[in-house]
Amino acid sequence: MVSPSIQTFYRKETSPSPPKPSKMQHISKTQNDGFTSAEIAATLRPLTRAWKPKGVHEYVTIDQLQAGPCRIKLLATGIEHDCLRFGVRVTVWASFVAEYTAASAIRVPYVSAIVPVHPSLSSTSCIKFHHDEAPDSEEYRLCRRPLDYGDTAAAVGGSSQQQPSSYFPSTPDYLMSLKAYIHSGHEGVPSVKILVCVSSVGPRKVVKSSSSDKTTTQGGMELEMVEVRIFDETSGCVLLLWEDKVASARTWIPNQTILLITNPRFRPPINNKKNATAPELSIGFTSLVEVDPAFPDADWLRRMAVGRTKRESVYIPFPASIWDAEVAIKGPDHQVLFTLADLDNFVRDDPDAIFTGKLNLVILGVRIMENSRANSLCITECCGVPLSANRPRATCKNCRMERVLTLNPRIIGCLVDETGSIAMGKLIWSDRAWTELFFGDPSDAGDADQKNGAENSWEELTGLDTNALRSVEEHLQFSRVTLTFGWSSVVGRLCVLGVEW
Repeated sequence: MVSPSIQTFYRKETSPSPPKPSKMQHISKTQNDGFTSAEIAATLRPLTRAWKPKGVHEYVTIDQLQAGPCRIKLLATGIEHDCLRFGVRVTVWASFVAEYTAASAIRVPYVSAIVPVHPSLSSTSCIKFHHDEAPDSEEYRLCRRPLDYGDTAAAVGGSSQQQPSSYFPSTPDYLMSLKAYIHSGHEGVPSVKILVCVSSVGPRKVVKSSSSDKTTTQGGMELEMVEVRIFDETSGCVLLLWEDKVASARTWIPNQTILLITNPRFRPPINNKKNATAPELSIGFTSLVEVDPAFPDADWLRRMAVGRTKRESVYIPFPASIWDAEVAIKGPDHQVLFTLADLDNFVRDDPDAIFTGKLNLVILGVRIMENSRANSLCITECCGVPLSANRPRATCKNCRMERVLTLNPRIIGCLVDETGSIAMGKLIWSDRAWTELFFGDPSDAGDADQKNGAENSWEELTGLDTNALRSVEEHLQFSRVTLTFGWSSVVGRLCVLGVEW
């Protein structure tokens, strides 16, 4: 009988076989690396996460900063997202303030201290940017006093009747007009200041800078750029914003936003046979830009810009909420028939009066065909730039948004009566008035065919061919019409509520 061997008393230990390669690959794809999506986002974009300061910070103003390690809290308010633009208020939690010595490579005016900020989970410093503040809110007006603004300015004050003088007499830094700066002020004047108003903001452009371009300092590269037209009471020019500064122009409102620029970079004009350019300004390393500064010079410039807009604007929207057009045109109260001379005397005697009336006028000029050839039958303004087309809708080249247009008031020339005249483009027409001028009042139509035609709006004019437009122009030329108008000092122009033939 064969006895069992000793190997039968011991069994080989088996280890689990490793998973197949396909299975391991499947597992590695379904499992993460131990970090949640919120933790990854907080690391990549630290300024978007909520942050609580470690320790107690003291609330101080900038002029109270002292160099050395300490815990200082500046402008402690709420927190918002992280988009850096000129004129945006920030909250800084700082743990160290360093002295900004004269030995620094780039010397920025008025800067005497440096606050290092490292927004991370373990850091004791952080910065938050505050956006979406209304221009008339109390938060927006914080920290708007210009740097180096003297107390003498408050005593002098800005006048709406005359231009205020410079309010920086106690230091070498002073305020200069734009014309004086372009002419000779840019030549060796230290820390010069110019106060300008934004006229328009152009579309974003991608340009390739040359190797000798001193404005961008990055020759041969494709860079984003936007042209901002600026002006004051003496002159106007173009302000170029490059790369990270382009975002600042998004919130600037034409003819309203005021900029106080210290040490702008100047690019002289080029005049030769091959090329001719206008003078241009840009923002350099030593430049400072203060948006909507709060002092009398800025208030005066803003009032001047509003007055200039009323005089030069190609489009003023019809103020529909001031008068009741239906009551003014067909109400029970008899409307007074004015002459232009009577109307002028009435407004001068009581400038703040709000009233309606009627004018019987003769149309001496019609420019439908001229504006049609210029592609400007309809017009509006967007981004501070006139937008025109021969149809009631068009796309703005700057913001790429579709806008609704109205008829160009300059298609109607001079209107006269026996006492005076109204210049071309000075009337503000309502949509109802335009429709009644071209198609008449629907309620006055006789048969059904006339009613159907009269129900069409003025937009039908934009669909007519050249012969039909010429026929309309000839029909209006030297016609006598009765206009129901409204006057308000808030608008400052006669507004046409309706037209009667």
